[in-house]
Amino acid sequence: MSREISHPHEPSASPASSGHFSDFPVPEILAPAGGRAQFFAALNAGADAVYLGMKEFNARGRAENFTLEDLRSLVPLARSRGMKVLVTINILLKEAELPRLIADLGELQWIGVEAVIVQDIGVARLIRREFPNLRLHASTQMAVHNAAGVMAASKLGFRRVVMARELTAQELRKIRREIPRELVEIEAFCHGSLCYSYSGLCFFSGAEDARSGNRGECAYTCRKPYKILNEPGHGFLFSMKDLNTSQDLDKLVTAGMDTLKIEGRKKDAQYVATSVGLYRDKLNQLFGRDTSPRPLQHEARDWQRDMAFSFHRDMTTFFVKGRYHENVIDLANPTHKGLLIGTVGRIEGRAIEFVTQEALERFDGLRIDPALDVYHAKPQHGEDVKANIKTAKRKWAGEECQFSLRDFTVYQQRRTEAAAGEKVRIQVPDDVKLPRPGDLIYKIRSNELKRHTEALSQAPDDARLRPLRLVDFKLAAKAEGDQLTLSAAAYLGTAKLLETSLTAPAEKPKNESRLKKDLAELFAIFGEAEVLSASLAFTGDWDWFVPKSLLKQLKKQASELLGPSIPAFTQSSMDAANSSLHTRRRRLEAVTSARYQIKIDRLDYLPILQSYADAHPDFSVDEVVFEPKRAFLGKISVDSAYAQLTSVADAMGAQLRLALPTVIRAWDEPLLRPWLRVFQTDGRTPCFEVGNLGALELLDEAGYRREDCDLASDFTLYALNTEAALTLTEEHVKRICLSVEDDLPSLRSKLRNWPENAQPQVILYKDTPLFIAEACSLTALHHGCPTASVCGYRTLEIENDEGERFFVAHESCKSIVFGKEAFAVSDHRSRLMELGVRDFRVDFLTRDYTAKAITDILDGIREGYKLPETHSANFERELL
Repeated sequence: MSREISHPHEPSASPASSGHFSDFPVPEILAPAGGRAQFFAALNAGADAVYLGMKEFNARGRAENFTLEDLRSLVPLARSRGMKVLVTINILLKEAELPRLIADLGELQWIGVEAVIVQDIGVARLIRREFPNLRLHASTQMAVHNAAGVMAASKLGFRRVVMARELTAQELRKIRREIPRELVEIEAFCHGSLCYSYSGLCFFSGAEDARSGNRGECAYTCRKPYKILNEPGHGFLFSMKDLNTSQDLDKLVTAGMDTLKIEGRKKDAQYVATSVGLYRDKLNQLFGRDTSPRPLQHEARDWQRDMAFSFHRDMTTFFVKGRYHENVIDLANPTHKGLLIGTVGRIEGRAIEFVTQEALERFDGLRIDPALDVYHAKPQHGEDVKANIKTAKRKWAGEECQFSLRDFTVYQQRRTEAAAGEKVRIQVPDDVKLPRPGDLIYKIRSNELKRHTEALSQAPDDARLRPLRLVDFKLAAKAEGDQLTLSAAAYLGTAKLLETSLTAPAEKPKNESRLKKDLAELFAIFGEAEVLSASLAFTGDWDWFVPKSLLKQLKKQASELLGPSIPAFTQSSMDAANSSLHTRRRRLEAVTSARYQIKIDRLDYLPILQSYADAHPDFSVDEVVFEPKRAFLGKISVDSAYAQLTSVADAMGAQLRLALPTVIRAWDEPLLRPWLRVFQTDGRTPCFEVGNLGALELLDEAGYRREDCDLASDFTLYALNTEAALTLTEEHVKRICLSVEDDLPSLRSKLRNWPENAQPQVILYKDTPLFIAEACSLTALHHGCPTASVCGYRTLEIENDEGERFFVAHESCKSIVFGKEAFAVSDHRSRLMELGVRDFRVDFLTRDYTAKAITDILDGIREGYKLPETHSANFERELL
């Protein structure tokens, strides 16, 4: 598949100026629902679809979420109003959790949800094979960021892919052109909070306190303040502004997006109703007609203004218009911004005066911030230090002046409302810090908007909520002589649950036959069996008269069979799924010798490795893994670099493996293609390491046959369970790297039930990439991209409020954050060998290692002792 390549800073051209939006489909608006109020807000505000999580196994585990019983009631209501319901199972699961998931899937298959949104490729395999009526959508947590990734996901059974937020509209347009909508749908985020790291590639929270963002337990370390140690500066270095593409929505529409996704399952109903209203209004404007999926009763509003009073930070279009067209990090504020309405004037006691630029009423929410910036950095501020990090720490701790407006006066008269332009005198509550003159006053909540939203956050007046399961029915009529046979069969997807029939006299009706209509009414719902007919299909000849009493008898027969058939089928599918967890597996036997794979990204390390191998012949290095990076290759040709690599690998008696980068954007492919070519022409077995689904597809496109290659996976192609490992083996991956986030009990459970024909690999030493990001802290510090000649791709040394130190490395225009202390489990090698692990990887990436540092680390690996100034992450504690 040929692919156009664009420069990373190239602006995104859009045909929107032609106004011909009729050439494009109206994208769905997909709204978040963390609880019932948000669900109804999405329904009443006009969302096409809503996504939500069950109580377990979703990336917003701390939201209210939904029980299966909730879904049995809410999904039929949503379907009756034309709104789809998607369920998130968008985390990585441990081996021991799979049976609990299977129990949920056994019930979920009856509920009639549109799809399940999945991150874990093992979970996707389990659903695809054992619960095939559940449609699969690939979560943004899978970090799919190119056309190759979309194709790879499609081959794994995903019918929609939620793209990484970092993509530009131009990239999305090219992907849509290359991949037909009939093959796979494409979903893009249009609004909401942004992660600093690529979603699914954040390891900061998990490494810090075992709360993995890949497991729905994110500790939001990106929202903390950090101090820069090697140059002036501090602030919220990783705190992203919030995404708002409403002013550039034409770019996503003309890119051919099937769905526009709004982030926010931890946000309230007001946010949901407002964001849905905003994007519905924008779509109506673009298409020149009402695009709502159902008639809406609420009045038109100033949605952008309302957004100021629903949780959001400063807004950005992120990279929709192109990379680094705007600063996407807010150094000064990690939380809800609100609407600036004035500055503090005179202060008397705990009373402040100001002229409000916005109408106020009692119970509005206010926040007052210091006027000074909370960061300082060259060159935009020079040596003028405007504040210290204590201000930022107070913001992080929520100690700012924030309160609900209760008592105020206008012109010395007590009021419950004030108009814009009036001077207001407010009593600041005793339990908040008193502001200073000149401080900035923000309105962060609107009581009027709250009242408006409350009406939208309730079930519709005519809604009847009752728990129901959804079943498809096929009805057939066949006449033979003077007898008519009516039969009814019930299905879940393609699986037949039951079939029943009866015969009646074959009588022609006096007028138009009502047989189809009568059956459609009778079979719409089975109250006693708690079943709703999801669809009715009619085959045969229906121009007959049959008494309604006989039709009721047919329904009764079906209903009596439905009762026992549903639990029987549920149990059967669960038993089959649980049984599949032990097929093609075996318990690994202990090993007595280890093999080592050393991964590098600098050619400078090669003589150091060769010298070490020569000095320690007992240290079995069977592989050198090289990841090419533009930042470290300089002007050396690929052929020269390859010659150096093969020369050293051969001298060490090791094979050479090419590591395809985890993130491969369109502008990265020109660097990669020559490396793929040189591995194709040297006559050796091509050895590759892949860290993203798209890398597998890129190998196919480069002309490689996977079965003829020696493929290994990196830890970012997560194998937290053996279903995921088995998926990788089915993609011809022979060696599977286990996650650096994993804990020992979880590792043990996998290795006792490990897939046949797969070799497990454990990383013994690595600078874990806590964040892998396109967002650039240097761009924030310089208030715009300073260009490479100014930033020099320099590395920042930073410190959090607990005194922990980290580094922000800039590899070309990607940011990699790693800790001062690296991850290492070298002292646990013997225990891992007892569990059957023979292959161990040692990574020297990103950090600039000296010869002594590499030698000392290899000594610790070889001798099996704990390396100084390292941590073992979750190995000796539980990964949450």
